Amino acid sequence: MGKQHRQALLGILISSALVLSFVVMMAAVVIPSLPVFVYGAAVSYLADLLLHSAQSSTLDRLRDSRFGLTMRFLIRQFLLLALCGSIADIDSFVVKITTVGLLLLFVLQLAYGGVLKHVRSTRAALPFTTRALDLDALDIRRMPHPFLMSKHVRKMLHLDIPLVGGALITMVTDDWRYVGFGGIITVWVACVAVLAVLPGARNALILPTPDEAIDELNRQLGIYRPQIALYFTFAAVSRDFMYQVNMWLESLESLDLRPIIVLRERATLRFLDATSVPVICVPKAEYLARVEMPELRVTLYPGNAGKNVHMLQRAEVKHVFIGHGDSDKLASSNRVSKVFDEIWVAGRAGRDRYERIKHAVNAHEIVEVGRPQLMSLSRWTGSVSNKVPTVIYAPTWEGWTDDACYTSVIPAGEKLVQALLSHEQRIRVIYKPHPLTGTRSPTAAAAHRRIIALLQADNAERFGRNVMDSKSAARKLARIDKRIAELSERGVRSKYPDLTEEERTARVRRSRNQAEALYWNAIPDEAHHVVTERVPSLYDCFNHSDLLIGDMSSVVSDFVATRKPYAIFNLDGLPDDEFRNEQRTAYASYLLDIDCNGLNDALNALLFPEHDVMAPYREQLKDYLLGADYPPSTVRFNNAANSLYARGLDDFPIEYPEQPQLTA
Repeated sequence: MGKQHRQALLGILISSALVLSFVVMMAAVVIPSLPVFVYGAAVSYLADLLLHSAQSSTLDRLRDSRFGLTMRFLIRQFLLLALCGSIADIDSFVVKITTVGLLLLFVLQLAYGGVLKHVRSTRAALPFTTRALDLDALDIRRMPHPFLMSKHVRKMLHLDIPLVGGALITMVTDDWRYVGFGGIITVWVACVAVLAVLPGARNALILPTPDEAIDELNRQLGIYRPQIALYFTFAAVSRDFMYQVNMWLESLESLDLRPIIVLRERATLRFLDATSVPVICVPKAEYLARVEMPELRVTLYPGNAGKNVHMLQRAEVKHVFIGHGDSDKLASSNRVSKVFDEIWVAGRAGRDRYERIKHAVNAHEIVEVGRPQLMSLSRWTGSVSNKVPTVIYAPTWEGWTDDACYTSVIPAGEKLVQALLSHEQRIRVIYKPHPLTGTRSPTAAAAHRRIIALLQADNAERFGRNVMDSKSAARKLARIDKRIAELSERGVRSKYPDLTEEERTARVRRSRNQAEALYWNAIPDEAHHVVTERVPSLYDCFNHSDLLIGDMSSVVSDFVATRKPYAIFNLDGLPDDEFRNEQRTAYASYLLDIDCNGLNDALNALLFPEHDVMAPYREQLKDYLLGADYPPSTVRFNNAANSLYARGLDDFPIEYPEQPQLTA
């Protein structure tokens, strides 16, 4: 059973216990029975704690069902009052104290939440957020302490525990002091919490005006003088989409020109990898229009999005679409790209894709720059380089609609894995699905889970345990993840506030390298791998593989750089020649149909290199898809940036402010 599946099952069990506990409390009120109510209340508090500690997705379903956290606490409190009225007299002291205490707590909770909401909404009105730019002159005060802000709703709601516990003990002992002291503790702690957050909230509200902030930002940009920008905006902000930016960070850092990253959604900063490149995030178009970068002449766009227009309107800048992968998907040759001055593609294949779009993009607007990200890939040596022949299965996801469903996970994933596991030669499988697999299609999600179950069952049969859940390795990886998270944190929460972005980036990357080395060393050489986290990376998986099986996606194009054998699923059942003609990345591939026919040919190429009939074609395809090895793609990428920047200067020379004339 996979880790995700176990977590989902655990979430269902805990949520079932939570719902049942409320049913028990209702029954206790009707009976009435104080012991039954106590047991039900204890289980409800414990189940809530477990659900939040595990960050279970069940919480979202409970909230959508109008049974969210606040509602659960209110229902429990009303049931407590009903029980007090059933067991004690409705006018009794315990009922009055409990009612007054809960009302005061509710008022204080509203005050606390209102203060923090006002602080957050006011801070969100700041026109921008930055990294690696010195804006100390603005004297922007820190937010209240993280303990007071993080998960504050949960913390404030749980302050009812002394009062609830005191009321229950009073009903058992008939001693008013328990409910009295419980109420005092609850209200006193809530008052202290409100008083504690006020000074920090007041400081956080001392902000510069938007005009002052923009002026200081422009002053800092005038000192840094950015020449080339990477611009990114995306409506559905998540870590799974930020790879579109993160894949270009090291390429930006290696440029001769001074780079800057321009983001449009504040949430993207959470998922942006560590980088030494300065970053500005400007959500509103009106403020972006006022950001001055007089030496900026080139802007790179990894994605097509509506808000690109806010940057495209800068006439003095040359706008370049660089994309976020190179494949035969329609997104890799979109007609919308005609709005850009240039389109940078990896090789001749990218040029041909655009040239097939009639009257869309001119040939001279397409520049072949290679794929700088692939420099770390190890090349095919002509034989298996691992102790056990290793196949990486890296399918794409189901896509936005069923009409453009490119994934093999649904129709063929299980068949493929079963065939690999039953092969007469022991084969290690690395399953590296697209991060979005199963996010739209429940069918894809179910097939994904079954594939994981097959690999884990085979590992368990061979090693007597699920090697992918090694507790020792998990603890070490967790410590490294914690270190990376601490290094990535900025502001009041940062443990390293004095680190420069260059130092921070170096430490984060060093920690990731340690995590990847630990990952591979922690699992036996013959064990299968299910890779759904950021460690190890896709390219690290390439280096530990001998054969790729995938779908029509940029993953295949990138793997071609290794010259290792690969196979692609022909899901539509087209004739081989027709499929290869339509999908240029399939030119040197072994082809599989839905029933995995053709798999033996691919495996024979891996196991018996003399039978690898596609080897010479892969060399040709590599040059066609990704360009020649020399000059290296990092050099071509840099040269393309320098050339376009020079053209931008020719069209729009930099206008420096006139110096005052000295008078005699």
